[in-house]
Amino acid sequence: MVVGENGSGRKTSVILTTHSMEECEALCPRICIMAGGKVKCIGSAQHLKSRFGKGFQVEVKVDEPKEDDSDLKNVVGILLTSLSRTLTSSDPEGDLRRVEVFFNLDEAKAAAIKVSGDEYLSNMISEQDPSGYVIYKHASSATGVELNELAAFCTTELRMRNVKTFFHSNYPSSVLRETQDTRMRFEVPSEKVKISSLFAHIEDNKARLKLQDYGISQTTLEQVFNMHAAVAEAKKDGADDR
Repeated sequence: MVVGENGSGRKTSVILTTHSMEECEALCPRICIMAGGKVKCIGSAQHLKSRFGKGFQVEVKVDEPKEDDSDLKNVVGILLTSLSRTLTSSDPEGDLRRVEVFFNLDEAKAAAIKVSGDEYLSNMISEQDPSGYVIYKHASSATGVELNELAAFCTTELRMRNVKTFFHSNYPSSVLRETQDTRMRFEVPSEKVKISSLFAHIEDNKARLKLQDYGISQTTLEQVFNMHAAVAEAKKDGADDR
């Protein structure tokens, strides 16, 4: 909504409607969000983000394992020693990491337990888990899943678990809002956390957590809009069920 004066000195207003929150922030000094046909809030963009925001949005991207990474080499070693069958290498130096080794489903799940020390990785190798489905599919095939593919999966998921543990331990009220491939978005309440200390803490642990990059921002206007829309949709579904 834009308010101004026309040539006669009378106040006029222009009302714009859009689903683009970027347009709202760029053009409108006051913003009204509607959901389910009702006005949910009105005010400046900063007021809405401060009023309905859930703290800092921390996006991190975990680095994908590289051949020379020590944790990947360690995982490869554990996977190889987990096999009960004897392996031989045609490599002149006898490097078993260069052997084409395939794991069937039972072998892959048993090896994953040895890698993580629990059933965390093993439970992910299933039809239902979006991260472990490809490993499950290949391991269930006649050929099986290849050593390097299984090692990369285990290493990546352990890195991501370390990041989750980091946020859970240091910011107990934080919530993992989104995961996509190796990228995660955490919501960290801002009541007792300064953005400067949050930046410093993540930067100090960036190398240990194997982070390729990270970013910290305030709750966006689009996230505020989606929050109200989700609540309205949930109420609508509840009413439809009755």
